Formats: sequence, structure tokens, C-alpha cells
Amino acid sequence: MEKKKKFLKIYMLSSVGNSFTNWLRILAANKFKVGFKYIPRAIIVTFITIILSPFVFLEKLIYNKKIKKAKVISPVFIIGHMRSGTTFLHYLMSKDERFAYPTTTEAIFPWVFLTLNKILRAFMSLVLPQKRPMDNMKINENLPQEEELAIANLCPYSPNNGAYFPKNLEKFYHKYSLFENVSEKVIKEWKKTYLYFLKKISYKSEGKQILSKSLVNAGRINLLLQMFPDAKFIFIYRNPYKVFLSTKKLYKKFIFEHMAFHDISDNELENIMLRLAKIGYIKYFKDRELIKNGNLIEVKFEEFVKNPIKNLEKIYNTLNIDDFEKAKPGFISLANDYENYKPDKYEIKDSLREKIYKELKIIFDKYGYSKTKLD
Repeated sequence: MEKKKKFLKIYMLSSVGNSFTNWLRILAANKFKVGFKYIPRAIIVTFITIILSPFVFLEKLIYNKKIKKAKVISPVFIIGHMRSGTTFLHYLMSKDERFAYPTTTEAIFPWVFLTLNKILRAFMSLVLPQKRPMDNMKINENLPQEEELAIANLCPYSPNNGAYFPKNLEKFYHKYSLFENVSEKVIKEWKKTYLYFLKKISYKSEGKQILSKSLVNAGRINLLLQMFPDAKFIFIYRNPYKVFLSTKKLYKKFIFEHMAFHDISDNELENIMLRLAKIGYIKYFKDRELIKNGNLIEVKFEEFVKNPIKNLEKIYNTLNIDDFEKAKPGFISLANDYENYKPDKYEIKDSLREKIYKELKIIFDKYGYSKTKLD
């Protein structure tokens, strides 16, 4: 297992699924500011994208006409701040066989997963650990995955690309989650790319409705509704202290360790995280008013995990999703797998507690969380 983890640390970077052209565009957008110690990592990514280039061309040649003809049923969008419980909800709802979703393999290799599916899945099974390092949730090549990984590898217009260069994280979030101060051309290209990937998943699944999970889509509700006016949304929220501490762990222990190409201080990271959380929630509170009545449900994580099956039934009833009873056995089976799952325990210094509460008071007040409690 230790060898596998070391292999993961060197090679299992989400950026390897880029096309060579898109990788160059990402580097250029960040002014090629790769830290000295990360140059070998950048060389590995560049080398792999070059190797995959012929297969990118081949997949386009074979499948693009078929993908363009594919129809996308208005998706069900799972949204929320990272570390709010979106993965568990995504895993559960994916047991409903009516839904399609991108797998980990497909999200990381969006350009070539139709052509190289078996090879990529075998590769992923070798390099992936059995559990995610940030939360011990199961992971494998076939489990549902966040499609933003795919969008980041298909075009430069994703806040995920800011994670490679964390000092630019805030800029990328404002530009490519909130789409502030960007041209109509950029928005049009993003929409085209996003729809292309959804069509690709729809084509592969023979037209199934897509169950989407994207942490940054909470800032894009207005654009998603322009594309899918009848889309349904599930917004999951969690204690802001837990979200902050868990998100910092995610950045420090996973994203920066395995993906980043330069360093950032703890203080810089904390300040960026707080600013982005606040602006993200404010944008969500504004844009949720655009969603049609009956097409949005907000779910409290702490209540959801107490009785996930009962809460799933409430989600299905609220959003008018049929055949809950038919999918229920799959939900129960997966929920039982996580019955004894223990989330990480955190401690927090008073100074940091005050800092978080001060910046995110709007969230504490909106959802009734205590200033003093972590749970």
C-alpha cells in the first residue's frame, strides 16, 4: 500500500488528463510561474499530455459527430461548498440506475476515456489508494466523480486550475466560478465545453439523466439555468467551522501536495478560503431565487447523515423525482457500508474560531449554527 501511495504522489495528478494545448494555456494563464522544486512535476505532466495527444485527435475523429448529436436531459445538480458532504450524497444517489455520472477515470481523462477506457481504468486501479487521503471515503476508478476535474482539463476556464497555482486561486474563482469581468467569448466557450462533456457522458450512458456534482457550480446557477431552465438542484450545507478545517486539510494534504506548482503560506490560504466562502455563499443566496419553485432543496449535512434514507426520500419527493422505492435497496446497501464511518475530529484555537465566525457570520446566522460548537 505504501508503494501505491508513493506512486500516487508522483503520478496521480489530475492535470495529466489535459490535452497538450490546454495544458499550455493553463501554464500561460499563470505566466509559467512554476516553483523550482515543482519543475519535475510540470515536466511529467507535459510529457504525459504529449503522449496522449494522438489519442485526443483519434477520439475526436471517431466520436465527435456522435457526441454532438447526443441529447442532455436537464441534470440534477448537487452543489455546496467543498467538504460539506457532497461526495456521500453523490455516491448514494448514483445507486439509482436511472442516473449517469462521470467516473473518476472519465473526469480525469475527459479527452480520451472513450478510446482508452480499459487502459485508463487499469492504470487508475493501480495508482489510486483505496480511500481518499483527506477523508477516508472510498475511491476507485469507477466511482462517481466531480465533473469540474474534467472541465479543468478540457479548457482553462475552471477555478480548479487555480489550485495548481494557489496564489492565483482567488483570481480563478472570481473569473471562472462567478464569471466576473470576463468576456462573452469566454462564457460562450465555457458553456460549449461544459455541454460537450455532459453530452459525452450522455452518449456513453445512452441518454440517461446526469447526476452532477460540482462544488463550484453554486456560483454558476445563473449560467446553468440558461442552459437547463428545468434543472434541479440539491444544495448541501454544513457547520462552517468543520467546513473550514476540513477544506484546509484538503488543500494542504492533498491538493497542494499532489497538484500544486508553487507554494503558499498558511495565513494566505486561510484568508483566501474565508473570502471565497463568504462571496460564494452570497452569490448562491442571490442566484437561488432564479431556480423554479420545486426545483431546489437545501439539505443540512448533520441531519442528512443521521438518517440518509429518510432524507433521500424527502429529496426525491421535494424535487418530484420518481421511483424512490425502486432505487431504495441500492441506497440502503451503500448507506450500510458507511454506517460505522467516523469523520475526522478537529480542534480549533480561539483566535481562529473568532476569525472564521467574524468572516462567515452570514452563514452561521442563515443556517442557525452556534458560534461556539463544532458540531
